Amino acid sequence: MTISQFKYVITIAKYRSFSKASEMLGITQPALTLQVQKLEEEIGFSIFNRTTKPLSVTGQGEIIVEKATLILSQVDQLYDIAGELEGEINGVLQLGIIPTIAPYITPLFIDDLIKNYPKLTLSIKELITEDIITSIKNGSIDAGIIATPVQAKGVEFKKLFYEKFYLFVSEKNSLYQKDAIRIDELELNNLWYLNEGNCFQNQVNALCKISSKIIEKQNLKYHSNSIESLRYIVEQRGGMTFIPELATLTVTPDQEDMIKSIDGLQPVREISLVTAKFVAKQKLIDAFLEVLMQNIPSKMISLQSNMILDTEIITD
Repeated sequence: MTISQFKYVITIAKYRSFSKASEMLGITQPALTLQVQKLEEEIGFSIFNRTTKPLSVTGQGEIIVEKATLILSQVDQLYDIAGELEGEINGVLQLGIIPTIAPYITPLFIDDLIKNYPKLTLSIKELITEDIITSIKNGSIDAGIIATPVQAKGVEFKKLFYEKFYLFVSEKNSLYQKDAIRIDELELNNLWYLNEGNCFQNQVNALCKISSKIIEKQNLKYHSNSIESLRYIVEQRGGMTFIPELATLTVTPDQEDMIKSIDGLQPVREISLVTAKFVAKQKLIDAFLEVLMQNIPSKMISLQSNMILDTEIITD
């Protein structure tokens, strides 16, 4: 068995297709099929069930894919060790960040990261939590920044900071004159939501359940994964929406009065780094975390609340 065969197996398992995998790998499909058949003959069982569409990974094959991913991760570590022995941060770090964090956190650290580590290339993808977990497991990204807690096997979490929840309220709304708003005062029919299944929206739903009010039918439903889109809707059509603490840093001075704290409760969301259990690029990740944490507002680093909202996300 060879390292190349491991790469082939992982790529096929990712795309559930020999033709797509051969395209991504840059080899012919017959050559790819031959190499996988040789590996299957060597280990004595089939890795893929070719009778299903798309093809599936067999039970024994799942173990091979998992071990192959681990082996390739350890091979990558050898390259990282070589870089470490040279005493410099040099390489590519693939990072996934959920959409309700990415646009607010990236501008905080990117300039310092480039300045401090000019040979470190950071590639950022906006992905939902489930896709970040999957991508870490299949090795297509090295780490992720997500809201936790999340129930997931095969990965590890490192708590980074905590964000409070705020309301962004239109000047047309009756609650605009208040500096802080109680949950039971919310006008739920004037509350704009993110798509269901978004971890931030799951946490907002948990907050709204505290209110005894019933949500009536809304004339307009706007489905979005973007907090910025909801802010714009509030500005143009009225109503209100929830925003995370980092999003308040991007509000213009003339909109600062639209930001309202939540009275009484101090709900927060926990933000964590997620990696595989065996990290291939630990030194690059450590360098990134060093710069990141230097640029996170200090008040957000320590937990100031006993109300961490659950994301309600469970992955395989």
